Amino acid sequence: MRIAALLLSLTLTASAFGGEIFIPATIRSNGANGSVWRTEMSIANISTHTPLPVQTTITLHRENAEPLSITMPLSKFEVISVPDALYDWFELEDASGIIRVTWDDANARIGANARIYNIGNGGEYGQGVPAVRVNQLLSDVFLPGLSGVNGNRTNVGISNPHDLHAMVWVELIDTAGNSRGSFTTSVAPRAFLQLNDIFSRFQAGPLHGAMVRITGVNATIYAYASVVRNDTGDATYITPVE
Repeated sequence: MRIAALLLSLTLTASAFGGEIFIPATIRSNGANGSVWRTEMSIANISTHTPLPVQTTITLHRENAEPLSITMPLSKFEVISVPDALYDWFELEDASGIIRVTWDDANARIGANARIYNIGNGGEYGQGVPAVRVNQLLSDVFLPGLSGVNGNRTNVGISNPHDLHAMVWVELIDTAGNSRGSFTTSVAPRAFLQLNDIFSRFQAGPLHGAMVRITGVNATIYAYASVVRNDTGDATYITPVE
């Protein structure tokens, strides 16, 4: 699928921009048990006071790979939506990374969201992934309501939209407010790190209703969790609380 007015570029343009948001995780890959993972993405010009089209750049950042970009003019209230973003926009068969959306007009408003979904033999299911504004990121975030029991497992993701390595501290807290362990790790520049089955990384064992605290030591970060049913694969996306 190709969209008119898209200009494919292999490098991120270094010119200044008026605004920035990012999708913290995207994927296109085959998974376990016949699952086939895709990322649907929508981008909209929600400017109410900017009548002219807004030049908008969508950049995919993959760890240890050159960024890929497309640029398009978005008219007032125009929405671009594609069902398989990493292939439709970048012709990638197997990839993952964060997507940054930047635009040239400081008075404009651009919104975006994504849905990561499976199209395997068990039927289609997925979870919504909202865009995040870089200037609203925090260095200390909390993910409550996580479960590793009753047929659930929890994956935690940490996304770093900056151009430097982010050192992070990850702590597990039980429902009584007690720390059940912690560790440090790093997230590469403009990349995300997914910690599958987060409870397996602590000696506390699986918990229900637990909370994970993630602290950026040298940078602001975005963290999220996905509580997944082991029987159906259905997932609930958990955003950080403030």
